[in-house]
Amino acid sequence: MSNLRLKILKALLRVEAGSYSNLLLDSELKKIEDQRDKGLFTEIFYGVIRNKLYLDYIIDSFSKTPLNKMDKEVLTGLRIGVYQLFFLDKVPARAAIYESVEAVKMILPNSKKGAVSFTNGVLRNINRKQDKLKLPDQKKNPEKYLSVKYSYPIWMVKKFIEQYGMEKAEMILTAGNRRPEVIYRHNSLKMERNQFLKLLSEEEIEYENTFLESFFKLKKINNPADTEVFKRGGAYIQGTSAGLASLLLDVKEGMTVLDLAAAPGGKTSHLAELMNNTGQITALDISAKRLRLVEENLKRLGVENVKLKKADAAQYKDEQQYDRILADLPCSGLGLIASKPEIKWEKDQSVIKKMAELQSEILNNNLSKLKNGGKLLYSTCTISREENQEIVDRILQDNKELKLLDLSQKLTQVSSLKIETENKYLEILPGEVDSEGFFYALFKKVESD
Repeated sequence: MSNLRLKILKALLRVEAGSYSNLLLDSELKKIEDQRDKGLFTEIFYGVIRNKLYLDYIIDSFSKTPLNKMDKEVLTGLRIGVYQLFFLDKVPARAAIYESVEAVKMILPNSKKGAVSFTNGVLRNINRKQDKLKLPDQKKNPEKYLSVKYSYPIWMVKKFIEQYGMEKAEMILTAGNRRPEVIYRHNSLKMERNQFLKLLSEEEIEYENTFLESFFKLKKINNPADTEVFKRGGAYIQGTSAGLASLLLDVKEGMTVLDLAAAPGGKTSHLAELMNNTGQITALDISAKRLRLVEENLKRLGVENVKLKKADAAQYKDEQQYDRILADLPCSGLGLIASKPEIKWEKDQSVIKKMAELQSEILNNNLSKLKNGGKLLYSTCTISREENQEIVDRILQDNKELKLLDLSQKLTQVSSLKIETENKYLEILPGEVDSEGFFYALFKKVESD
């Protein structure tokens, strides 16, 4: 068991060094055979990342040594131990402390025995005095209180309060700490719906319907990429908010479509499916490595109408005019915190500014590629107004030939969602519906006289 804590400790150190949590978790779970160990690894791994600020607050409250003076292995081991003490009722306190200390002992050289004793002492102290922990005063400093309670950096808490008010901000913070859903999108290019559902039944995969007809929320599944339905191309793992983007673009068979940021290929393959493999989709990505991932996904899903191009969408030159353009652009990702909790710690205010500038560059470079009467969907997986509403305002101000279409009617046609669309665009906030945060705005190029 201590070996499992050691694996978790090493994996968390890799996330701190810049690895993507979801990709790292997938590779680590493949090395673990026992299903219970897989579950415990996932729980502690994501739990520590998600609650890092709160865990550090607890450690700092009971340790005489400041956090920045601790070895990173010790601090990570302490986080693992504290997470179990505060969040995992089924793990006895004695076992949580012992296993965490053993993991630190195994990763540190023998010369650092004092650090191991220190880890043990701090965890025992926290366990004895858990009930004495005090959060910041909610009335005197509500922002600090929310930051610690929900474990978010203070700048992000302030931004959510400023944009949405206290009540909605707390809803967003709460939703970001929920365990992420696993959603299968049924891929009709490879199999009929009946066969898809039959395979789910045969593998005893329980599911719930979602607000999109071909998207299914899975219950209790350890490795969704290791099922028969997935391997045979009948399913793609994709969130409902991401799936909504392709549906809102309103593609038809035989159309020409430009996808400006295709990797990993979820929306590209969804568009191909909606077009029934007809017409032509030109899909760009700046990274050759990520394009190879798109290619693998398209092959598994039976997609045949996509032309992949390695290109920087901000510089891309193309004389062709397109019926539809999907501008699902790089962003700060603040809507995806439930599934990628490290976003909390990796991003800052400067990233939002940088992403907004990049989005403007990409849009300005590609708006001219839209046919008269053609439509462009601008979408992001973030909930920052600089990257969403302000970009829309700028596009409309600088491009008089573009008209913003009201998404209300289209939304009711493609989903069972009931959301009031403000100013014609659509914003989905985490916690508002059972999905990740997203923003969508649909533009139409008005035909010249």
